[in-house]
Amino acid sequence: MTVVVFLFLFVAIYFYLIFGGADFGVGILELLSSREHKKVTKKIAYQIIGPVWEANHVWLIIVIVIMWIAFPNYYYIITTQLHIPLTLLLFGIVVRGTAFVFRHYDAVTDGSQNIYNKLFQYSSIIAPFLLGISAGALIAGKLIPVSEIENHSFTEAYIMPWFNITSLLMGIFITSLVAFLSAIFLVGETSGEEQRLFIRKARKANISVALSSLLIFGYGFYAEEVFIDHFFDNILSIFLVLLAASLLVPIWIYLSKGKKVLIRIIVAIQVFLMLGAWAQSNFPELIITTEGPVSIYENMAGEAVINSIAYALLAGSVLILPGLFHLFKAFGLFKALQTPDTK
Repeated sequence: MTVVVFLFLFVAIYFYLIFGGADFGVGILELLSSREHKKVTKKIAYQIIGPVWEANHVWLIIVIVIMWIAFPNYYYIITTQLHIPLTLLLFGIVVRGTAFVFRHYDAVTDGSQNIYNKLFQYSSIIAPFLLGISAGALIAGKLIPVSEIENHSFTEAYIMPWFNITSLLMGIFITSLVAFLSAIFLVGETSGEEQRLFIRKARKANISVALSSLLIFGYGFYAEEVFIDHFFDNILSIFLVLLAASLLVPIWIYLSKGKKVLIRIIVAIQVFLMLGAWAQSNFPELIITTEGPVSIYENMAGEAVINSIAYALLAGSVLILPGLFHLFKAFGLFKALQTPDTK
């Protein structure tokens, strides 16, 4: 049953990165657009993410619940030493959702609409950046072992674990990635000049993803980070990353041709390969502290708890996943799959 729990944890992270990431990315694309293009992106955002944006956070809730119940040691390390970026992340999600609703449904149209627009746009870029920073902190090697926290200052224990170059570069990478994912989704939901607009945005975001990933590896080499050793000691992880990089060729080819279905499938596979490479290279030592890696099996919940949560996840998936699929399908998220490529 432990395998079932790990599988659900991986899938929940993957789906949140795909669907939640594309959700965040709409705001980033809107923020970085010209005034004319802002209106286009805003209009499409309501059509695509308006009915489903709350559902995207189901995956984040699943991750939190699994970590809290099954892996309390990891949950404690993450929620205590990263409480600052995580609190700001949750605040950004709330502000973003509130602004998204008010700028669309506010009965009074006045100057407040500009405030809602700014709140939505800036929280859309801040939230994934903080998410990336938190993810980077897990491999940056600055986290303090639980038994040693009381021997360190507030700055050492609660600031430096996430305020470092590796974490900041990871923040840029995740922000670029979600912007790219959003552009890919919007390519599949548009046509004509609007589609060409999002193709250009997808290319720019893809370049940013590639450059930021190279910076992460480059700095990892320079600083002799532990995660670099883990990566190059694992042949399968190297293969997965090279395979993901090779998909850049068909991505750019199909972007040029406006292939709506193929481009989504390839990008989803690419993200899966990158996430899989990270998991493969570090598992089971997914957190790296100043004293070395910490295994996720350390102080893991007992067998009875693991079995209970595994059965609950299996039962919940039977009830929830069909509903989520129907929700996405009903409101057009899979419209590209219903309209065959013609180019």
